[in-house]
Amino acid sequence: MKNFLLILALILMISLLGVLNKFPKILKEVLRIKRIECVKPVHKPELIEQGLSMLRKRNDLDALGIFEVVLSDDPLNCDALWGKAEVLRRQRKYDESERILAVIMKTDPLHTSSLITLAYLRYYEDKLEDSMMLVKKALNTECIDKENEAMAYVMLGTINAKLALSGNLLNKLKYGTKIKPAFIKAVRLSPDLPEAHLALGTFYMLAPPMAGGNINKALAELQYSVKIAPNFATANARLAQAFKKVGDEDKSKTYLQKARDIDPDNEVLKNE
Repeated sequence: MKNFLLILALILMISLLGVLNKFPKILKEVLRIKRIECVKPVHKPELIEQGLSMLRKRNDLDALGIFEVVLSDDPLNCDALWGKAEVLRRQRKYDESERILAVIMKTDPLHTSSLITLAYLRYYEDKLEDSMMLVKKALNTECIDKENEAMAYVMLGTINAKLALSGNLLNKLKYGTKIKPAFIKAVRLSPDLPEAHLALGTFYMLAPPMAGGNINKALAELQYSVKIAPNFATANARLAQAFKKVGDEDKSKTYLQKARDIDPDNEVLKNE
């Protein structure tokens, strides 16, 4: 009987060791499943898409309400969490936005939209190297969609523009030539992305003619950005500047006032 119990204990120990040896693979599979659930939420996908559509049109408060509904049932839904974080970023509540993004990154370190929003936050902090690293990380993710890819190129162009402005002549040549191609690629990747048309239109408006500036192209791009997203304060403010450049004071005042009504603290308005 004693020998039987020893043999039974030995068998149980061997079985346990087998399970322990497989544990890392089991854990890896569990984490993989968790990430899939986060990337492709199964709860209320129609509401998520509705909220994302509102974000694209810059109807941020409506979008936030939809994301809050999703999160009330599914608190760790990564897309809804990102949508809320993005609205907070647009409201310049950067700390709150970052806290939510940190939650997403723990669950899904390759959540593309969150990487791009984090890149914006680093850009605002003048941590351009960190911002660039996050954008490149987003571009290297396997499942990046056209819209996020376009947003990443908008960020690339924006970072390069800041590097060109803050550096010496060599930096201006090195980074300045990368701005326009990045914005053009963004527009081609996602033709109805208002941020892409804003970025390209702003470049055409501010760049000297010898560097590719063109006020007519600027007006076309900025008008299309406002057409897609009428509540986009920055696009309205830039369009006001473009109309002022061509001497159309009435339209300039109209869009300037609209930008002020939408977002009185908009950065572009500080110079108006």
